[in-house]
Amino acid sequence: MLGPDAAVSGPAKQVQNVAALWIGRVGDLIVSTPLLRSLRRAFPDARILLVTSEPCADTAGLIPFVDEVAVLRGFYRPMAAARLAAALLGRSWDLLVDLNPSFSKTSAALAALARARVRLSFKKGRLDRAFTRQVEAPGLAEHMLDRYRRLAAAFGGEFDERTELSLTSAHEKAAGWLLIEAGILPDKLNVLIHPGNFKKFDHRWPQEKFAALTDLLLKEQDVRLVYLAGPGEEARVRGILAGLSVAVPLIGPASIGVTAAVLRPFDLCVVNATGTMHLAAAVGTPTFGFYSGYADKVWRPRGPRHIGLVSRSWTSCRDITVEEAYAALRSEFARRLPAEGRSPPGLDE
Repeated sequence: MLGPDAAVSGPAKQVQNVAALWIGRVGDLIVSTPLLRSLRRAFPDARILLVTSEPCADTAGLIPFVDEVAVLRGFYRPMAAARLAAALLGRSWDLLVDLNPSFSKTSAALAALARARVRLSFKKGRLDRAFTRQVEAPGLAEHMLDRYRRLAAAFGGEFDERTELSLTSAHEKAAGWLLIEAGILPDKLNVLIHPGNFKKFDHRWPQEKFAALTDLLLKEQDVRLVYLAGPGEEARVRGILAGLSVAVPLIGPASIGVTAAVLRPFDLCVVNATGTMHLAAAVGTPTFGFYSGYADKVWRPRGPRHIGLVSRSWTSCRDITVEEAYAALRSEFARRLPAEGRSPPGLDE
């Protein structure tokens, strides 16, 4: 077995029980899937437990690289603490990995309490003694995938930076009905617009700009527009749609799995830097995002399929103009059209 200060190396069969901690948001968890894949490949015979927060419970169930999920549902409620203790604290672990690159008091407390021979994390400058091994703290502009590549190297894991979720036929079938109702068309460039991230002012392009951009895009005859609203967003998104010159269909809140299946057949997803952006990337849908300088460097999905505009501000995307967005999207549409043989999957099931 691994000693308390050992590097995570040697025969993979020595590592039988692995716990991964990510107490964060849905988009954060999706971006961590390459690291979870690395754990699975490094320790193919291990049982991997993912401990995550309540908003991420449904997303965690779509990650194909973990065997169990324990959800932190109000850590300071006695019954919730007892359930988590049974899943995490009542067992011995060969390896515990904290995936959060930032300081988390909850993660540090769980790591300190867990009986893990090796407790691995990024250096955070606070409560680092809860861990037995750490990698250097992330740089301010270091992309999340590069951070995870370094963390994977600490346990000898190969790193493939593709984000990934696993959907079921039930997800696809439910999405198919929503897509029929929205009326996406096989002979059009189908574009989904999600103006969400309403809780984060600086990382949310203004609602009035989405409305003005949509009115301009409605003039594009080869483009079919559909709006998306996440949980708790429907009233605000309907407010945007109410002011448009032409009616635009809306796909309302659904489970993470169904929403991911809804995103899959679209040719482009126009979105803020939010969980929907990462969900689209995980199912292979191209994205057009509105980014602050920070979000562009650290969170933007990688690859030529993921384009967008970057603000002159490091902390906010709100100064990007409607004219800039319209010009960039028209250029992208011209590059993609004409498109032949478009047929949204899931509609014939």
